[in-house]
Amino acid sequence: MRKRPERVAWVVLSTAFIVFCLLITGIPLGIRYYALTATIDQETQLQRIEGTILVHEAMGNKPTGVTESAMLSPGTEVILDAASRGTLDFFDRSHVTLYNNTNVELGEVKAPRYRVSELPNRVVLHLHAGLARVGVALPGERETDFQIITPQTTISLAEGSYRIEVTNDTTQITVVRGEATVGSEPSLAILQQGMRTRIGLTGVPADALPAAENLIENGGFQEPLGTGWLTSTVVLTSTVQPPRVELVEDGGRRAVRLVQLEAEDGNHTEVAIEQRFDQDVRDFDRLEVSADIRLDLQSLSGGGLLSSEFPIIIRLDYKDLWGNDKFWTHGFYYQNDANYPIAADPWGRPSGEQVPRRVWYPYESGNLLVLLGENKPARITGLTVYASGWKYDGLVSEIHLIVE
Repeated sequence: MRKRPERVAWVVLSTAFIVFCLLITGIPLGIRYYALTATIDQETQLQRIEGTILVHEAMGNKPTGVTESAMLSPGTEVILDAASRGTLDFFDRSHVTLYNNTNVELGEVKAPRYRVSELPNRVVLHLHAGLARVGVALPGERETDFQIITPQTTISLAEGSYRIEVTNDTTQITVVRGEATVGSEPSLAILQQGMRTRIGLTGVPADALPAAENLIENGGFQEPLGTGWLTSTVVLTSTVQPPRVELVEDGGRRAVRLVQLEAEDGNHTEVAIEQRFDQDVRDFDRLEVSADIRLDLQSLSGGGLLSSEFPIIIRLDYKDLWGNDKFWTHGFYYQNDANYPIAADPWGRPSGEQVPRRVWYPYESGNLLVLLGENKPARITGLTVYASGWKYDGLVSEIHLIVE
């Protein structure tokens, strides 16, 4: 027989009481913890705008094509080619517009399972390449933790509107409205409305700049002309001396001189400088060309018989919303002794304007996304400044192609 069996009984009772207390407190605490932290995956609607969008589900063997709309689960990859566009609409009313040649993966798209939870909604997208316009919705019942992860950085977005473009080497984010937190300590950057930055392979954000961006490289000609610019000439008669492109300085201003002094009247020549682009501008609100122009010599009146030969012409090449190649031009002249008519461009405005001779004239096109109406650019492919005619001598400086 055991000695002092009452001690054993007390040990058993004490242990049972402790277990009971742990259960009676632990089970409610466990239930409460689960209720506060449990989440549930949410579906996202993909809506096609144009083309066919490929969707690769997390457990799928191969991508499938979406020609109308589809409901997507977290882990799904969305692939757009050069002819497709679409939108993603999230459960919290946030949305993302996806442009051509974009690849994005739905990471986390989830909400707290129970209303008692104080956790935010969470949306995490992996933008591998391409261009996206992100609209983070105003909070409803709870905030949304919205993140974009790119190969170069992680971006946290507050309620607002953002433009994010990813290439092999860089991520660029522009805050149209709202606030974005880019990167992590110690190289953290906070962007307010109207600001943009680039993040390279180092993952360190560059200094913030205004949202308006000048696409022209070396537009003030502080570097050699070969930096950013290509030059070309056109001569129709082999005996005619080709025109010249020269870097000059005029009153402290660096400029390009487009000059032809040797050709006899009636012999047409052209000389040009140009830059090529592949810039999608469909989600921009402003597109403007500006330059400082000076005309010193012009032997052919006005813009010639067809309003196509001016001593200085600015030409913007682009693709419209339907993928058609188009261009916009604007010429400058100081004399029209022959009284040639200045034709209207396809949008009803004069194709050239008269400016004072031997005076620097600041030109601004205005917002071409508005002025060109239904024919407005969707993708910019090039900008050319050229001289065309008989004898001419003109200077150009401070060339800008502003997008915002």
